[in-house]
Order: sequence, then structure tokens, then C-alpha cells
Amino acid sequence: MIGQVTIGKSFGGVVRYVMEKDQAEVLDQSGVRTDDPVHVVQDFNSIRTQKFGIRNAVWHTSISFAYNDKLTRENMIAIGKDYLEQIGLKDHQYLMVRHQDTQHEHIHIISNRVGYNGELVSDRWCKNRTASICDKLEKKYGLTIAKDQSKKNGKLNDKIPVRKATRDKIKIAITQALEKGIKDYDELKFYLKEQGIDMNFQLQGTGRINGVVFKYEDLSFKGSSIDKSFSFKRLARRLGQNNHRDKDQDHDKRRKD
Repeated sequence: MIGQVTIGKSFGGVVRYVMEKDQAEVLDQSGVRTDDPVHVVQDFNSIRTQKFGIRNAVWHTSISFAYNDKLTRENMIAIGKDYLEQIGLKDHQYLMVRHQDTQHEHIHIISNRVGYNGELVSDRWCKNRTASICDKLEKKYGLTIAKDQSKKNGKLNDKIPVRKATRDKIKIAITQALEKGIKDYDELKFYLKEQGIDMNFQLQGTGRINGVVFKYEDLSFKGSSIDKSFSFKRLARRLGQNNHRDKDQDHDKRRKD
């Protein structure tokens, strides 16, 4: 089992992503309504406001299970709750959703770093802490040991769930950037850099841009492999729409003034 952590600013994009995915199943929750993604976001933000000025209130962990591990709904909930307790988010709002769209089943846990009492859980060493907790939970629940499986396969790690989790992370970051109204590739590159994601262009011999590539840590993806709407041309079109919308709003404002 492999855990991937992302600390973010906006609940909107990540909540919609995990809830609207094909075959998504809400497993458990605390302090949020689950009838509609809009209500989930509203509930998260209502508690977030208790910590004035907090920028990165979103704690998002995806936990992927080995193909041979057949877990029940109850098993996944128990593992998710165990993780939340050990990472320090037991008494915080959270949403736990199961995805079954790949051969490696996985759960997404979105939690509010701001507690009901207004205190903030530290994200210091969150990746290392998550990896350590996953190692413990593998043994506790009798799951396939990721490190042993990696040695058996002659690899450093199990790339399939890692690539899936990394692709999801990049997709969520781009989606959030577009929702914020980012208007061009320069702004997008700066925004993604803050999330630890590099963006570069593929160039033809003539110097013409042929595509866009996103990289997080040691994994790279073409824009179109993350989502068809993230190819260079389609993404440029979407950024242009944001720019056009922003100009229209400025024009309307000047007319009113």
C-alpha cells in the first residue's frame, strides 16, 4: 500500500474530482454533508475560517492498495480512520472516497487541517510520516508489503499506483489553477511551481511548440495523458477564455463606474 500526500489551498477542485469520478463511492465522513460537492466545500470552508489567514488548509491523501489485496468497504474505512488518527487528523473534518477506476483500488481522504477548535495540524514531514504509517498499517491489516513486493519485482517501488496518484495530483492542481482564473501559461507555470510541479514545452526542430509536459518529483506526463483537455492547444484555449472573461468583467465594471 502506498500513500501520497498533497497539501493545498482550495477544497473545490479536489472535492469535485474525488466525488465526481466514475464509480466513486463515499465511504465515510465527519463534519461534512455528502449529498453534493458544493455542500462538502461549504462545510470545509466554514471551519477553515476559524484559522484566519491560513492558506493551505487542504490535506489530501490517496492510499493505493496492491492488486492482490482484496479489501472490503469496512476494511478500507478502518484503514482510513487508522491513518487519520496516527497522522493527527482524527478529530478534524474529513471525507473518505473509494475509487475503482484502475486495477489498483485506492481511497482518497480529504481533511481540514483546521480542527473544530480552530487549531492547525502541522504538515511538517507529512510525506515521510505518511509512508511510515502506511508501513505500519500494512502489517496490522495483513496487506502486501510494498517494499517486499518492490524487491520481488526488481524495482525500487511499485510504479503503477505511484504514477496514478501523481497524475491525479497534477490534474487537481491544473484544475484548481483554471478555476482561479489563471489567464496564460506564464501564470500557470508559476502557480504549479508553488505546488512542486514543473511545466515545460516540447519543441519541434523549428522551435514550434509541439506539446506541454508536467513533472512532479521523478515522474513526467504529457498534458494530454493527464486529461485530453490538457493538451497544449486545448489548455491554451481554456487559458484564453479566462483572459477574455477577465477583460469582459473589467469592461462591465468600467461601464458601471
